[in-house]
Amino acid sequence: MSAIVKSMVTPFLNREILLQALENIGCKFSLDKEEIIIHNVRNVQSFSFSNSRYVLKYTNRGIPWGNINNQEYKSVSEFLQAVGKEYDKLYQKKLEELERQRLEEEQKRLEQERLAYIENLTNQITQKAKEEGYTIKKEKVKDKVKIVLTRNTYR
Repeated sequence: MSAIVKSMVTPFLNREILLQALENIGCKFSLDKEEIIIHNVRNVQSFSFSNSRYVLKYTNRGIPWGNINNQEYKSVSEFLQAVGKEYDKLYQKKLEELERQRLEEEQKRLEQERLAYIENLTNQITQKAKEEGYTIKKEKVKDKVKIVLTRNTYR
């Protein structure tokens, strides 16, 4: 006995992205616990969560998808290719959004560190100047802190 085993290129790991991909290709579905049930089919078709990913379970050779008015049945591999292609696009968008958020957070963190360093340095300069008898004037010019130290000496 022999068998041909084909693996999907795209593992469906994220439920929200899979639901959006199904919606984008025009597939009607409903949710039932850990299953995504595909409608308008002769037999029950569903994506079930198994081994940390969603796997399509089907009982016949065709799944209607695409234009709802056109009830032409497509092969399971064509269906999975269409879902996989859309899933990949949505997954890439999600990765780009996460990277953008990470960069924004990194920028905020660096700015906070910079401001903390400036505040610390200003306090050190002010404290040392007071100890040495200077009078201190702090001025903010644009985004910079200007410290003017003056000491009156009489002879």
